[in-house]
Amino acid sequence: MDPGPEIDSGPGADPPTAPAPPPQDFRRVSPLTPVVRGFVFLAAALFATWRDALRGDFGYLAIGFGIALLVGVAYGAASWALTRYRIGAEELRVDTGVINRQSRRIRIDRIQGVDVVQPFVARLFRLAELRIDTAGGDREGSLAYLPLREAEAVRRTLLARRRAADSTPPGSAPGTAPADVPEPTAQPEQLLVRVPLGRLMLSAALSTETVFVVLGASFVLGAFLATGQWWAITGVGPAVGALVLVLANRVSGNYRFTVAGTESGLQVRRGLFDLTTQTLNLRRVQGVVLTEPWLWRWLGWARLDVSVAGNPGQLTGNAESSPTTLHPVGPRAEVLWLARTVLGGLDLEQVPLRPAPPAARWLAPLQGRWLAVGADPALVVSRHGLLTRSHHVAPQRRVQSVRITQGPLQRRLGLGTVQIDSPPGPVSVRALHRLAPDARSFVGYEIAAARHARGRGAPTDGVHKVGP
Repeated sequence: MDPGPEIDSGPGADPPTAPAPPPQDFRRVSPLTPVVRGFVFLAAALFATWRDALRGDFGYLAIGFGIALLVGVAYGAASWALTRYRIGAEELRVDTGVINRQSRRIRIDRIQGVDVVQPFVARLFRLAELRIDTAGGDREGSLAYLPLREAEAVRRTLLARRRAADSTPPGSAPGTAPADVPEPTAQPEQLLVRVPLGRLMLSAALSTETVFVVLGASFVLGAFLATGQWWAITGVGPAVGALVLVLANRVSGNYRFTVAGTESGLQVRRGLFDLTTQTLNLRRVQGVVLTEPWLWRWLGWARLDVSVAGNPGQLTGNAESSPTTLHPVGPRAEVLWLARTVLGGLDLEQVPLRPAPPAARWLAPLQGRWLAVGADPALVVSRHGLLTRSHHVAPQRRVQSVRITQGPLQRRLGLGTVQIDSPPGPVSVRALHRLAPDARSFVGYEIAAARHARGRGAPTDGVHKVGP
């Protein structure tokens, strides 16, 4: 971003600094915010009392609901009147509270992500909530609720000023970069990924839970046909109902899932009832996980999750809606392409993997043949899992520490596990059950590779070969 023309002040003069922009006036959230917040209570009150109200019979229940409703309206109006925000030169200020007043000051240069979330009720009124993540993984503030267009404009302004703060040269006066940032306008997005509804529904149906429920229901129905006892099928209905709810939740959470490229990073949109717009800052990515459930592998499908600094999300199951999910289901080639995009062009398939030694079968008899690990100067990759096979990938520059662990059985077999430590998240690179000499050699290589990738120490060439 162009900081503007330089001004020559003559020899010996101090370099001029741009004046800080005048602070923005305080703004309020939408006056419909109390309605959205109390919509569930209002609906429950109307449902419980509408019959009595139509008959003119106002009992104690209706009177109680009426008093509670009046108190809630008064409190909501006071909360709305006392909730305001202002975007300053260096911080976002959010004032809230009725009884206990609170004023949050969120530094612009600490903002890592701004998500736009529309719960179902808020979508009815075209409102949205802004959720702000900061460095260190804290969710320091939220603004609820703003008109959708205003929420998008505030989000663009905060991200633009954050980028300007990142580009400010060291030693510059605070507020210099934000002062020169014009109010941003919506930029065209480049659509990268779109998940069709049919594929999403089929992927949810081809889950491990579905297989177990179908097998269990078949067994129960077989027992009923053999014995003729009705009690044998009493548990089928609740199990099938629970499965339908789980699958419906997965489909609705990832409905119309899209990934688009924007100036601020990758923008992820998803949701049927609750619509979420999330921006992924590629500089915060600490690694990726490529997951291939066993039924998906027949169709060549995979899923991609990312580990983001400050977001300790975990893997939650097949096609589950999660803040760490970057691609819920797609062809393996498409998922690999997206992984290369996130990793800055690095290809995890270019890292040769070495299987675990035969002794590992004593500790992992089922998945032992699938255990593998590999590393090169740019990436470290591990593969594990039996039914659901996963590739965990971390850039060498993101590795924080390396350690070896040995349980009692591992010590007797001369084995050890190498754990690659990175920020909390779904990525967990582990070299499971390696021979002790290979584990120590791998640790030494990882320390050198990580140091070199961060720009310190001597270069590390070649690919480390772990195992036989």
